[in-house]
Amino acid sequence: MPMSKRTQRKIRNTALSLLTFLAALVVWSWTERTRNASEEYAVYSAYLSGGLLNDAHDWSVDGPVQVVIENTTKGGGNLRLRALYVLDGGAHIEHLDPSTRVNFIVRNLLETRILPRFALPSQATVALASQQDIQSPQFQKRFPHNLGFITLSGVGFNRSRTQALFYIDHFCGLCGGGRYVLMKMVNGTWQIQAENYTWIS
Repeated sequence: MPMSKRTQRKIRNTALSLLTFLAALVVWSWTERTRNASEEYAVYSAYLSGGLLNDAHDWSVDGPVQVVIENTTKGGGNLRLRALYVLDGGAHIEHLDPSTRVNFIVRNLLETRILPRFALPSQATVALASQQDIQSPQFQKRFPHNLGFITLSGVGFNRSRTQALFYIDHFCGLCGGGRYVLMKMVNGTWQIQAENYTWIS
C-alpha cells in the first residue's frame, strides 16, 4: 500500500530535522575545537610532562626519549561510537562538571589532526605518527627511543575553562593502560584532578 502524502511529508520533515541537528553538532564541534585549540595543547603538555614522563621506564637511552603520539584524535574508552559516550561508565568521574562532559562529547564527534604544539621537558621530544607508522614493522627503527605510543582524544572544557577532560591510551609493548583524565586549573597551571582507568595491562 503506497504511503499517503501526509506520511511522506512527515518522513521528509523528520529527515530534514535530523540532518539539520547533525549539521549543527558538527559546526558546534568545529567551533569548540577552534576556540579551545591553544588551551587543549596546554592540557596535553601538562599531563604528559607531569605524569607520563615522570614515570618513564628507562631514561638511560642516548638522546631524548620519544613520546610517539598518533596524529589524529580518537574517541574515549572502549566505546568508540560517539553516541555511546553518555553511557560510558569510565567517564563518570567525581567532581566532573556537566558542561565539561557535554563539551567533551561534542569536541570528539569528529576525529581531528593533532599538531606538534606540545611543550615537554628537554629530555623528551614528541613524534607524531600515523596509524600506518605505528603498525609498521619499522616502528622501532624509526622511533628508537620511544616509550611506546599514545592516542589522545580531544579535550572537553567547562564554561570557564578551569576544568578539562580527555582520554588517553598508552601502549608500551606488553604493558599499557587507557584512562579518562580530569584536569583542573590551579594558579594558572593545569594539574591532575582525577584519573579513571578503563583498561590496564
